[in-house]
Amino acid sequence: MDAEIFWKKVKMLLSERDVNQDWLCEKTGIILGTLRNKISLGRLPSFDEALKIVEVFGMTMEEFKAYPDVPAKDVINIPVYEQALSAGRGQELQDRAEIIDWVALPSHLKKYSDNMAASYVRGDSMEPTLFDDDVILFDRFGYDGQDGIYVINYKGAGFVKRLQRDKDFVRIISDNKKYAQMNESGESEDFRVVGKVRYVVHKVQG
Repeated sequence: MDAEIFWKKVKMLLSERDVNQDWLCEKTGIILGTLRNKISLGRLPSFDEALKIVEVFGMTMEEFKAYPDVPAKDVINIPVYEQALSAGRGQELQDRAEIIDWVALPSHLKKYSDNMAASYVRGDSMEPTLFDDDVILFDRFGYDGQDGIYVINYKGAGFVKRLQRDKDFVRIISDNKKYAQMNESGESEDFRVVGKVRYVVHKVQG
């Protein structure tokens, strides 16, 4: 089995179980950076690492080899990018972000599948709606004309915030009341709406 097929199967199994690479590393003892490097460089794990990974999924190596490398027709996976989105003071936006995980797209969002992406939330300014380390699924259609929670590029940094449109400006709101509201002209070059948050995968708290 080549590396591309091996890691494709691993990503599918993670998605089916609604877990991620951090979970896999915790269960196997493999260092997260090592795992990501092998995936991105297209390298197979060592024999011992492969056994640990397969056993985490409750499989034998033979069962893993027989596992189909084509996902079920009703499952669509979208990438989770390394670029985290701040619910606080802003995360610097990179020109290109590495794909670090995959998440299954809920069935009611399949119509957006070609224009969906996912990222982690960083910070507490959107609590109790969004928590640090939650995964948000968002479209890339910009502002849809309705108030809601959006991914935005504000002064070169990535945020996830609640937007409310007024006549001459946009309110950039944190659900956590300890953070002050920001106002920005909708025509400002410092402000761009990436897309609307459509779904949230919450991290278990406590």
